[in-house]
Amino acid sequence: MNSASFDQTAYLGRSSGAADPARIPVWKCLMLFILGASWGLQFTLLKVATDAQLGECAILMVSMFLLAACCLCVLAWQRAWFRPTPRHLRFFFLSSLFGLVFPLGAITLAANYLSAGLIVLFESMTPVFTVAIVSALRTEPVSPERRVALVLGIVSVLIVGGQQISSSEICSLTGLLLALIVPLVYAIDGIYVASCRPSDLRITQVVTGEAMAGTLILLPFFVWSGERLPPLENWGQGHWALTVFVLISLFEMFLYFGLLKIAGPLYVSMASFLSLLAGLGWGMVLLGETYSPYVWLAVGLVFISLYLVTVKGLSIA
Repeated sequence: MNSASFDQTAYLGRSSGAADPARIPVWKCLMLFILGASWGLQFTLLKVATDAQLGECAILMVSMFLLAACCLCVLAWQRAWFRPTPRHLRFFFLSSLFGLVFPLGAITLAANYLSAGLIVLFESMTPVFTVAIVSALRTEPVSPERRVALVLGIVSVLIVGGQQISSSEICSLTGLLLALIVPLVYAIDGIYVASCRPSDLRITQVVTGEAMAGTLILLPFFVWSGERLPPLENWGQGHWALTVFVLISLFEMFLYFGLLKIAGPLYVSMASFLSLLAGLGWGMVLLGETYSPYVWLAVGLVFISLYLVTVKGLSIA
């Protein structure tokens, strides 16, 4: 990552008129809640698809191809065709690696070892990695309220993690390491996209380029794996989960890029705390998971941290 791209005047799009993250309207905070709920559902759906034995590479390839196809349909509907430059292609490749290929691949592989709740738990640590990176690069100030919110978020993660690990029958070091890849690459992607997103492209064009780049990246791995596409004649729960995952991903990608433009990566990464709550809820509804009082204690701490971030840490307009 080129540190020169983190110029303070251009970072988070401030030079292009991006909104000041200290004055974020309430409706944009609701967008953050929706983003977190979408993330939590995505991980649960991937767990369902993996448990249906559809094949890790097949799941990624099909979902990425369908996502790219949907994005192309939106692009055609908006008549927003464009000719990508080498700078655009470089951005599409890197943002797709860190925002799609690496995290989704890690989630799909980790789903063989961990529960959906535990996977979402580790993803919710994205703000921790984001704060560590932006603090080291000194690209965005971290207010005391955000620091307290992050501490509470970390404590809630530790509470849920300790309870999940102690009660999980299928848990290994491999699964935990795979799950830790998710917050790391999501943090890198948030910072990279916020600082290097091409200002001459619409969100639709950026999302389409990223989805198509992800498809091209995954294609040789899918061919090399020797896996087959999920057979349609045996349509089942895994197929439904994969279909809904693609639709949710399409919506989430547009929302993700939009929030990055108006609020920055540190604010957007707070959706990971919300995804923890959503992931636990979706796990209960879709997978029948149950949680101890320690988990609900962590939920209370997360709500406090969200209050500090969205109300105290930011001047809500």
